[in-house]
Amino acid sequence: MPDDELYAPVLYSGWWGALGVLLLLLVVGWIVFAFLSTRASAEEKAQPPAPRLPTGPYDPYAGLRAEFEAHLDAVEQRYLAGELDERGLHLALSKEVRGFASGRLGVDASVLTLSEIERMTGTQHLTRLIARYYRPSFAEYDVDPLAGLDEHGVTPTGRDSIDRARTVVRTW
Repeated sequence: MPDDELYAPVLYSGWWGALGVLLLLLVVGWIVFAFLSTRASAEEKAQPPAPRLPTGPYDPYAGLRAEFEAHLDAVEQRYLAGELDERGLHLALSKEVRGFASGRLGVDASVLTLSEIERMTGTQHLTRLIARYYRPSFAEYDVDPLAGLDEHGVTPTGRDSIDRARTVVRTW
């Protein structure tokens, strides 16, 4: 081969090298950005961890239960303060339990008769409770208002009625 047939190697343009370096810097910059943007800030690290979600079964009526637990607490406080007698207590408890049932059933239970509620599915505990409230609710007055009071001035019937209302709200 003669020397005049050999050609010098062809040099690439300088732009190709600059483009390669630029792409390399972009990849490194993207990695640094992704790393820094996903790290927790000092404020986030200082905050307490988020509360854990309950691991038990989901209760769609938890808010309704809490609302009526508070209503029952208020009725109990009124009863303990002497604002409500036995009849008034049972009327108030019946109102609150029917209010809970309205939210639970999606029907205004305050206007339903006991037999109408009995015909609904899954209302056995509710109907037994409302039936227990009928006698004291419709009584004209307490026969002996001081008979059987405990140390807090509460009759066993009043305490039992409050506890039964709470049981229905908590378990139904």
